[in-house]
Amino acid sequence: MLVTKTKTIGSRLFSVTCEEILETQGEFLLNLFEDTEAKAGFLEDGMKIQVGWSILFVHEKEEGHVQILAPDYKSDPFSRTIDDLSVTLSVQLAQNNVLKGTGTTGEATLFQDTLIASEKALNADRVYLERTEHRQGGISGWYLGPAEGQVEQEELRRYYVFQLFNTRPEILQVLALPKGYIAVLDGEKVEAVLDPEDRNVWRSTL
Repeated sequence: MLVTKTKTIGSRLFSVTCEEILETQGEFLLNLFEDTEAKAGFLEDGMKIQVGWSILFVHEKEEGHVQILAPDYKSDPFSRTIDDLSVTLSVQLAQNNVLKGTGTTGEATLFQDTLIASEKALNADRVYLERTEHRQGGISGWYLGPAEGQVEQEELRRYYVFQLFNTRPEILQVLALPKGYIAVLDGEKVEAVLDPEDRNVWRSTL
C-alpha cells in the first residue's frame, strides 16, 4: 500500500509517496531535503538533487506544495519521472544494509552510470562483481561476471546500471561498494564481500 509522507519546509509542504514499508526512509528523505534547503537555499521547481544512486526532482505541483519525483526506472529514466519513490528508496536501503554489513564507506554508482557485464552473468545464479576503478565520466568501474566458467571478450557488453533493475535487481544492492571490492551473489543473497586485501568482510545485517 502506498502512503504519502509530508513535511513543512520553509513556507511549503513537501511530500513523498512510497510503499508503507518504506515510510521511515521517506521521512528521512524529507529531512534530507529540509537540510539541503537550509544549507543551499530555496529549492526551486525543476531542481535535481542526487541522493545515493538516484537523482530526485523538485516538482512544485501547485503553489505551496512540492512533490518529490524520481526517474521512472521501469520505462525511461532519462525522460520520464514518477511520484512513487519506492524503487529509489528500496534500492538505497539495500545498499545501505550492504555497507553496514561490511563496515565500508560507500562510493555512489548512479543509475545512469555504465558497467561491463558478461551476457552469461545476466542468466547465472552465482555471479561476482568487481569494482576496478573509481567512478568517473559516467563509468561506474564495475564488472559483472559469472562465478563459474570462462568469459570470452566478445560476450562482454556495456549496460546502464538502471537496466539491471529490470533484469537482475538484486545486483544493485552491492553497487555502492568502493573501488577494490568484490561481491559474490548466489541468487538474491550476498554470499561474500572481499575487501582490497581479499578479506571476507561480509556480515549479514538480517
